[in-house]
Amino acid sequence: MTDVKTELRRHALAKRDLVSAPEAHAAAAALSRDGLALVAEAAALLRLDAPIVSVYWPIRSELNTRPLIDALADKGYRVTLPVMHKVRHPLVFRDFSPGDDLVKGPYGLSEPAPECAARDPDILFSPLSAFDRRGFRLGYGRSEEHTSELQSH
Repeated sequence: MTDVKTELRRHALAKRDLVSAPEAHAAAAALSRDGLALVAEAAALLRLDAPIVSVYWPIRSELNTRPLIDALADKGYRVTLPVMHKVRHPLVFRDFSPGDDLVKGPYGLSEPAPECAARDPDILFSPLSAFDRRGFRLGYGRSEEHTSELQSH
């Protein structure tokens, strides 16, 4: 990772850490409402009767996705969470329902247990620390290469 990317990430995360509790709560509620509508619209456009939706489990000051997970499950959508099992390997997405126990994965993240079924999601909600004007994401990982004209979220 370049020094520029490291500094951009640090700056974006520091700004995100300044979000107040009421702002974070309102954003989580909006994500639940708007995310549910977006999934329904995408499912209709993609002609999917029962799309599989991957949602991240929030860490640190990330947008709280738990209300969205609850809303998706309440509407009968199948929800998966990403699992990081090896560095530089594709993510695995495992079934998750509200109330399921999560285990600590090899990188300390909360993940569905290995015995949960793996699925290929149709729709993904992905965390990020910032994005550029072209929509390229800057997250915690190393794979994001596009950081020009970075816009904090």
